[in-house]
Amino acid sequence: MADINNPVVYTQEVKKRISDFLERPDLKSSDWGVDEIQDIRKIIRNYYRNLTKKCFYCRNEISLRSVKNCHLEHIIPKSEYVCFMFEPKNLCVICSDCNEIKNNKEVAGTLEKVVKGKKTLIQYPRSSNRFLVVHPHFDDYEEHIRKIGDIYVDLSTKGSYTIHICELNRKLHKYGMESMALTRSELFDLFNEIMNSDNYTREMMLMNRLKDYFIRSS
Repeated sequence: MADINNPVVYTQEVKKRISDFLERPDLKSSDWGVDEIQDIRKIIRNYYRNLTKKCFYCRNEISLRSVKNCHLEHIIPKSEYVCFMFEPKNLCVICSDCNEIKNNKEVAGTLEKVVKGKKTLIQYPRSSNRFLVVHPHFDDYEEHIRKIGDIYVDLSTKGSYTIHICELNRKLHKYGMESMALTRSELFDLFNEIMNSDNYTREMMLMNRLKDYFIRSS
């Protein structure tokens, strides 16, 4: 089941303000941060924060009240399609680390595509198969990515691409295996993952993780 089955619904008043905002002839993606629409951002953030209670990409905690670790994410970047800036199905909440990684790529112009095809979008895509990444409104995260402790294992092409874009194995790359302790349930999950894996690369990665665990525990 997708994380979000009921997108945020705007009141008629908010819809009118959004419509007027989007019709500005000089509208640019950076206008998303202006004080004039701060209350609308708050409505959207609080709705998705209360609904999902975690970062969609890394599944780690987000802040309960502060905006500093609960950022509004545009799945299709607003720099690419400013018209989808307020599209309810284009929005979710993510943590500061995932937000910074994607923002840095967006500023540098290196953020990878998230939608299939080369045609310019007129309407927001309405199905999972149009997206290259795991989508919070269309996809079941667990069918695409397996999180074992701080390790993220791809279960599909979408999962692999999402792990790559958001650099989800960043802790592993930065600190190595030694920094990541496993709980008993995570160790059990790791055994199951190895036994059921049909992907050699993923199996070797998990075996190395298991080997490291026993070396440190001995």
